[in-house]
Amino acid sequence: MTQINKLSLELLTTVLGEPEKQSGDEYLWQCPLCKDTGRDNLKFNAVKGILWCFANESHAPQILKEILKKGRINLKPANADYNSYDRYKHIFSMQKQIEFKIYMQECNEKLLTIDILPSILLKKRGLNLSTARDVKLGVDMNKKRWVIPTFQYSTERANTILGFEYRPFNFSKDGLTREKGTPTGLAMINSYKPTMEILAVVEGYFDGYALYQHLKEQKQIQYYHIVTPSNGIQSLLKHISQVDFSKYKRFCLYVDNDEEGNKVAEKIMAKYPIFERITTTCGCKDFNEHYLKCIKNSLTN
Repeated sequence: MTQINKLSLELLTTVLGEPEKQSGDEYLWQCPLCKDTGRDNLKFNAVKGILWCFANESHAPQILKEILKKGRINLKPANADYNSYDRYKHIFSMQKQIEFKIYMQECNEKLLTIDILPSILLKKRGLNLSTARDVKLGVDMNKKRWVIPTFQYSTERANTILGFEYRPFNFSKDGLTREKGTPTGLAMINSYKPTMEILAVVEGYFDGYALYQHLKEQKQIQYYHIVTPSNGIQSLLKHISQVDFSKYKRFCLYVDNDEEGNKVAEKIMAKYPIFERITTTCGCKDFNEHYLKCIKNSLTN
């Protein structure tokens, strides 16, 4: 067991993500040094300030040392392609994850505490601050952009950040950029839980955020794992191979209702017949537009 007065639940959450479980004053995570067990080995007692790993007593001191010194622990990503891992391994270091998560938290808190941008988010995308808080959407006021975290797809480890997508405040795709060096692949909108029997694949982050909010309003979000390609629809067919198909019972495809989306959907369903295409009959191009114009408006009228 390791005790340190400077350690807090807030700091651990910033570095490790939200706890997998909580019982009273004790919080549990998957230990980042127990790469392959899939168990919640790392426990923190918030009253006593004690952190320990059930599997290996040396892990807690190592984690604390790296957190406080911002050193490096290479956290091999779940379902890793070893060739690509060597290329991007700096992203999975404890140091880089700390930097990413602190920046994400600062940008998310900024969005939650200012006045005008939440109203723009609600008007233009139909999204409320509760959703923004959940998905960690943020703003960088210095660079005048939305900050969208790219969470690595995984059914084993939550909250590994691969990088960020940036959008100007008017949401224009012309100004879309990404954090330099961000690997491409499937990104999670929400973290996987064992209750999630449905995989929902959307075309972009804001479609995913709108679907997340809708399912949460319908009290169905606990059944859906929502993912999106991190670099556009054209890469989706390639990255579908990252899916752990054994974890789900139903597979839904929410790609855009346009020529490009139709072509990609046809290719995916030809290669993976278990997918079903979810479309709208209202003429909306994508789920975010459908949620804003058809679902949300019907509730307010």
